[in-house]
Order: sequence, then C-alpha cells, then structure tokens
Amino acid sequence: MDPLEILQKYWSYPDFRSPQREIIDSILSGKDTVALLATGAGKSICFQVPALCLPGVCLVISPLIALMQDQVARLKELGIQAAAIHSGMHWKEMDAILSRARYGDLKLLYLSPERLETKDSLDAIQSIPISLIAVDEAHCISQWGHDFRPAYLKIATIREFTKAPILALTATATQKTREEISLHLKLINPAVFETSFRRANLSLLIYEEEQKMEALLHFLKPIQESAIVYSRNRRQTIDLAQFLVQSGISARGYHAGLSATDRNQIQKDWIANRTQVVVATNAFGMGIDKPDVRLVVHLDLPQGLEEYFQEAGRAGRDQKKSYAVLLYNQQDINRLQQQWIDQFPDEDYIREVYRCLALHYEIPEGAITNESFDFDILEFSKRFKFKPLICLNALKILEQNERIALTEGILSPSRLQIIADIETLNSYRNRDPKLDLLIQALLRNYEGIFSVAVQIQEQSLVSICQLDLEKIIQLLKYLHSEQLIDYHPAGNKPQVLFINTRIRSTVLTINKVLYQQQKERMKIRIQWMLDLLNTNKCRQVFISMYFGQESGSDCGMCDNCLAKKLGKPDKQLYLKWKQLILDELNTKPSMTYREILHLFPINKKSWVESIVQDMILEQDLIRQHELIRLNPNRNPPA
Repeated sequence: MDPLEILQKYWSYPDFRSPQREIIDSILSGKDTVALLATGAGKSICFQVPALCLPGVCLVISPLIALMQDQVARLKELGIQAAAIHSGMHWKEMDAILSRARYGDLKLLYLSPERLETKDSLDAIQSIPISLIAVDEAHCISQWGHDFRPAYLKIATIREFTKAPILALTATATQKTREEISLHLKLINPAVFETSFRRANLSLLIYEEEQKMEALLHFLKPIQESAIVYSRNRRQTIDLAQFLVQSGISARGYHAGLSATDRNQIQKDWIANRTQVVVATNAFGMGIDKPDVRLVVHLDLPQGLEEYFQEAGRAGRDQKKSYAVLLYNQQDINRLQQQWIDQFPDEDYIREVYRCLALHYEIPEGAITNESFDFDILEFSKRFKFKPLICLNALKILEQNERIALTEGILSPSRLQIIADIETLNSYRNRDPKLDLLIQALLRNYEGIFSVAVQIQEQSLVSICQLDLEKIIQLLKYLHSEQLIDYHPAGNKPQVLFINTRIRSTVLTINKVLYQQQKERMKIRIQWMLDLLNTNKCRQVFISMYFGQESGSDCGMCDNCLAKKLGKPDKQLYLKWKQLILDELNTKPSMTYREILHLFPINKKSWVESIVQDMILEQDLIRQHELIRLNPNRNPPA
C-alpha cells in the first residue's frame, strides 16, 4: 500500500506535512536517515507509516516509557499491532512479546534502550525480522548532548545482524550532537532532513521580574485558552495551581510524584479543555498531542536552550499566534549556577551512593541481577541522609558509567499467571467458596492465563465475584503465597536496575574524561542560557545560531523585536503615563524602579524606561540606587 493511502486509512490525515513524505521515501529506499524535526512536527508518523509499508517489524528505541505506552495504546486503537518492552516488565511478559514479534504478529516493537544492555534481549532480537530501526530522542547517544544515556551506544550492535535502515529522530541537536549521532549509530551516508527552529507564530517573551505571580496573572487572564506553566519545584506546582484557582483560573498541579492515575486524569482533563492551566515540572508535555496550547510560561530557568525551546515549542502547534513567556530574576540565575555545582558531585560521594543503593536492596558483592527494583528517591535519600537532588545527580553519573539503569515512574497494570495445574486449583476451590468464585472468574475471563502473565483489573473481579476490593487482593496474595499463581499488583514507582556485577564501592571508578567533558559542556550550555536572557538580538535568531542554523531575518514578535518596533509612545500617552508616575510618587516617599514598571503593561517596559529616564534628566525625579522619588526642587507644571 502507498504511504499516503496508509496515512489516510489509519490516521485520517489528508496529506503529509513537510518533510514527512521525503523522510518516508528515504527510508523505503533503504537509506539511513536523520530527521531533525521541531517539537510538534509529527516525528512518529515518519516511522509508523513505513513500518506498515515494509514486511517485518519496526524496532523503535525510546527512553520515555510513558510515551512508548501511549503510542502503543494509540496504535492498537487504530488497529495496528504494536507492543513495548521496558525494564519494569516481568520476564515472562517480555518473552511473550518477543515471540509475537518473531512470528510476525507485530508491526512495531518499542524497546527501552536499557534492554539492549542484556545479552538475553540482544539474542532474542536477532531472531526478529527487523524492517526498520527507529531511534527516538537520538541526541541521547551524544556525550555532548543534553541528555546522554550510555545504553544508546549499544544500538549500533543491532547492525551486526540486520541490514535494516536506521532512522534517527530528535527535536534538539547542535552540530556537535548531530555528528555524534551519525558516528555512534554507524550511519552510512545518511540522508538528513531538518525543519527550521524558527516558529513564525510563536512570540518568545523574556522578562526580568521580581513579582512573578502578578506577571503570571497578567499573561494568563487575557488568554483564556490552554496553557502550561513550568516550575522546577514539585511543591510549587501544587501551590501555584491553588493560587491560580483562587484567582479565578482553572488549574491543576502536575509532577512525577503524583500517582499515575492522578497524572493521567489531569492530562485527560487538560486535553479535553476541562482544565485551562497545568502547572507542571518538566515531566509534563512530552508526547502529548494538543495543538491549541496558546501560552507556555517558564517560572524558573531551564538548564539549557534545548530544554527551553522544546518546552516553549509546545505552544501553538496549530500554527495560530501563541506565546512563550520566561520570567526570571537574580535568584534564578544564582540557582542555575549552583545547579551546575550540584550536578557533578565528587567521586567519593558517588561511591557512597552506590554502596548505599546496594545496601538498600541487599545486593551482595559479586551478585548479578536482572531484576528491576521500585525506587523512591525521597525515601532512599532520607534513609541515608543524602540531599535528594545531589543524590539523583550521583545516580545519573552511575547510570552513565553503566553501573545502574533508571526508569521514570510508569503505571504498570496488575499481572497474573496461573502456575498450578487444574487438579491443584480444584483442591483449593473446594476449600473455600470465595476462592472458588475467584478462581472461576480468572479461568473464564482471562484467555491464555496458564501460558503467560496477563493484565487483570481487580475492580472487574469485584463485580464478577461480588466481593469487596480488599478481599479480592487478599485472596490473590494468598494464592500467590501458596504458589498457585504468579501475581504482580499494579505499581507506578520509578525503577532502578543494577547492570553488570555488583562491585565493592571502594574499587568503583568513573570515566573521568567523560565527567570533565560533561561538566564543561554543562557550563557552556548554562552560559548560552544566560546569554539568551541578556542579548539584544532577536530571540529566534539567537536560538537558531545556537543550533547551527541560518539565523535569517528578525522574527518581529519577540520582546526584543517588539521593543525595537515600539520606539516611544505618542505624545498624549507619554504625558498620561508621566502624570501617572508623578501621581503615584505624590502618595509615597519613594518607589523602586520595578514598582513603577508594574504600573504599566509588561510588554511596554522599554517605553516606561524611556519615560523614567527623561523624567530624571528633566529633574522631575531623583534616583538613589534602586529607589526613585520626586525631586522636591522640581519645577511645577506649566
């Protein structure tokens, strides 16, 4: 079937966006391909459509488990056979999925990169008829990238047993990162497709602001459409959402510490426009298809331009006029510089975190385990008296040095397999009427339950058995303890996996060259972020320069471009605002410069600066450090 026919049949889109069709044609011709597509450009279509054109299975490598699950669920709704394998799954379930792929029952198999670090997974993949290898978030392979994951370096090993082309996809990559993507994936003369980082409908506005709450309301109240407010602090997301609700704005707080059920509900309400604003950490927004976001606000400084532009780019995917606002102050700059220090703890600290992690899970020296463990960073940090953020940074360094693998919190449904024979089951059914009801319900409602762990819903068993939920779970745990079933209750915690042999912490070493490279790279990234705050250039031109693209003409709609356009207000407005400043200072001994700015629209800062400067030169006002007051000797108005 032709790619366009597939697009129209399954996705009901009339045509491809540029350069989706060109990317698909490149893949279908057997070429390795690199796609540098801006946020919202439709990356997934670029591998999902050719997966249906080609015989065999498209292998999709993605670091984002929640996104994998969302895409698999969406593909199944469209009638496309897809499945995902990640570190949080039971080995029996993984085997069943690999078997389906092996015998042609899947078109897309999503795989977390950590699975490539186990020999069993690599051996299993060799028997799968792979048609295409799609590498999502391909910048993760670069040691110079903003999100280096060493497991990505294993992807190239797949090339040893397949000639399938590779498609590398990313939304944010500098020239150095692009070079490393091609090098480490062993791409052969890849075709490169790139969309511009310029967004003609997106106004980037950056303001130094002490009173962030007032400024936030200033931007949110006129919009009255969907918005995201980003904060780096979990507690603050909840507090800010409450503040917005009290101010008459529909809002919810969202962070990775909430239960998966709560996160999913908040996301659904926002997508359906039942909630206007989500106040979130950067855990929110990845892979969410909502084109009508009209405003994105950053209340904290992102660590780099990659994160900033990816998050800002979630506004205006429908090509309508939208805004991305960044509010910062000196405290934010100080905090960002401190983060750079905290992000690179010393080697002794890293060793101690590794030792405590092994102690936490009672893993002895020399042990090898393929099991993932539920991991609560706050609980772990509290037990061993670590600062959570510095501890997390140490864990990331351990991951980059291939000692552990970390996964984000995901909703893992309850799974159950019957491992006893029918005769044993019947003996337990005869012992207790409630057990009889439960075992009957399992046998009648879950096909294949003897051969593989299947997803179950305890709430469904409640209505079938006419027992309360607590009793159902109690009976399931009892049958598990009696070794009649293998039962894994639902969970949603992040997980940690020990890679290779657990070694003595005193002999643990880290790659010092990589450590220093990343430290220097982070310093450079932070400096670019700070330079964005201070530049007088067009914001979009500046960002294009960072990503190595032709900068082109000014956008005409960022705060810097608007300030150049505005010049000075007309005479009538000039005199009106001048009088307003005088009236305010007549009622107060003095005002800060920032307090005067707050009397006027935030996007007219350059006008206010010009008026205040004129009033000082005309000796209407006196400025002493940060304070501005009336000149007692000023000439009275004519």
